[in-house]
Amino acid sequence: MVNRETVAFGKHVTLEGDDDPFTDEERAIVQKEIGRVYDLFLESVGSSRKMTRDEVDPVAGGRVWTGSQALERKLVDELGGVDVALRKARSLAGLKDTTPAREVRFAPQAGFRRARCPRRRGLLGYVLEGIGLLSRAPALAVMEFVPTDPY
Repeated sequence: MVNRETVAFGKHVTLEGDDDPFTDEERAIVQKEIGRVYDLFLESVGSSRKMTRDEVDPVAGGRVWTGSQALERKLVDELGGVDVALRKARSLAGLKDTTPAREVRFAPQAGFRRARCPRRRGLLGYVLEGIGLLSRAPALAVMEFVPTDPY
C-alpha cells in the first residue's frame, strides 16, 4: 500500500498538483493564464504574419489547419518540408545554398510532464502539453562558419 502526502505552504502552491480538483478561484486563475498565453500567441502570430490581432483571432481559435489551409489563411508563406525551409532561411539570411545546417535538440523540461496527469486532460492540459512538445522539438540552426585566426 502506498500513501501520498503533500506538505505545502501558500494559498495556491498546489495549483498544478493532481490531488484535488480546482476550486472556483483556481479555475479562474487557470483560465486567466490560458487567456494570457493565447493573447501572447495572437500577438506573436500577428506581428510575424503582418496581421492584426483581430485578423488572427478568427483564424486561430484553437484550430489545427492542414498546410494548404494554412497557406490560404496567410499563416505560412509557402508549402514544403525541411529542405524548403532551410533554403528559405539561407536566402533570408543572405547565406550560400551550401551553408551547413545543424540540428539542435534541447533536454526535456521536467515541469511539463505534469500535463499528462488525469486532471489535466482539459484545456490546460492541452496547452501545457503543447508547450511541452514545443520545448522538446529540435531546432535547426543555419549559420556560416567563419574560422578565426587564433594568433
